[in-house]
Amino acid sequence: MLVLRIDFLNGIYHAADPTAPSDPEWPPHPDRIFQALVAAAYGAGLNPSPLRELEGICPELIFGHTRAVLPATVYVPAAYKAPQTRVGKFDPMIVGIHDPVYVVWPHIPDELHAPISRIADSVTYLGRAKTPVDLTLVTEVPPLPHHLVHSAAGDRLLRVPQPGRLAELDSAFAAGRRAAVASMLGYTDMREDIPRSPWGELLALRPDQMIDIRRAAQLATSLRAAVLSRAGDGASPLLHGHAGEHAAWAILPDVGHPYARGHVLGLGLWLPGGIDDAARTACALPLMQVDHLKLGDRHIRIGMQPAHQPTPKGLWLRTWSRSSRAWASVTPVVFDRHPKRLQSLESAMADSAEMAGYPRPVAIELSQSSPFKGVPLAHEFRPRSSGRWTHVVLNFAQPVAGPVLLGKDRHFGMGLMRPLEGDDAAI
Repeated sequence: MLVLRIDFLNGIYHAADPTAPSDPEWPPHPDRIFQALVAAAYGAGLNPSPLRELEGICPELIFGHTRAVLPATVYVPAAYKAPQTRVGKFDPMIVGIHDPVYVVWPHIPDELHAPISRIADSVTYLGRAKTPVDLTLVTEVPPLPHHLVHSAAGDRLLRVPQPGRLAELDSAFAAGRRAAVASMLGYTDMREDIPRSPWGELLALRPDQMIDIRRAAQLATSLRAAVLSRAGDGASPLLHGHAGEHAAWAILPDVGHPYARGHVLGLGLWLPGGIDDAARTACALPLMQVDHLKLGDRHIRIGMQPAHQPTPKGLWLRTWSRSSRAWASVTPVVFDRHPKRLQSLESAMADSAEMAGYPRPVAIELSQSSPFKGVPLAHEFRPRSSGRWTHVVLNFAQPVAGPVLLGKDRHFGMGLMRPLEGDDAAI
């Protein structure tokens, strides 16, 4: 076992999540630590080869309470001959770091401790250069409030260096380019008792034109037909849904910010949590082969998010999956059934939450409007199923991990919930 202790000398960590540049990264992702060790080895004239033993291993991370700070966007002059005159820069940070972070790799040979220790001694900062750190190898880990371990169904995604990562970094450096973002793997906190979502990974494509979110159910139906056409007779049961568990067709709107217009940012699949690689591939391949949809008399081209463009917040998994006590709909929820005799609508909605795999809410508000800016009124949507539909705000007794999808049409773009802003707890 190899235990690395990271002390943040100023109690502050300046680092952005590369998939969400306005959000701070916490705890430090294993791949960031790996890259810092590689850079330190080359900077000190040391052989980085021992670090290959850390590839393909999901280390445990143990750390204390902190809080996030999201400063305002800072604009700086653009690079020479760049098309824009100024560029927005983010500097998200974690503050109040009073405890070290411990990173634990199991089954690392003892003979590698000494060379890795020499490399760790050469690391002077983590994230941005204004985050001085001290890295040391230790043998004991004290009890701390958070303990992250790898879990395929985990609601927190961390970047982990996979086999061949050192060679990939060397190749990128030699070519003068930035290395690709490392694989993101699920983690869960052993010290938290947070109910898990039935849903896991999000696979999303971008449309080439504005589509009104009011067409969510029709768009999901069109996407399903296109994907099943690509998959053919051997389509995965997760796609056609005729054999129990199946994926949900994701329609992701631009909502929840001052300039939100309520149009569709992305469309794709919510995969059930805990499926294996073969099941994931059987869903991902036909989805990625779809290049256009037909919606009425409109032909809509769709494709992957261009790598050189920033990913909108509405397409970040964390936007929909972070834990929260309060959740609100961005597409209306279709009741799973009519209320029983003398049963309130709120009680019937609580039944829907339990039927979908979540705890029973302690408070429910039903309304034609959503608290998120840009979301149309509920009656302006047209679900696939008949019955009653409404916007809803759910409050749970404890934080619940997303994604949260509710109601009869939750597999077809309806009933998509988002954590309410202002419900963030300390990280």
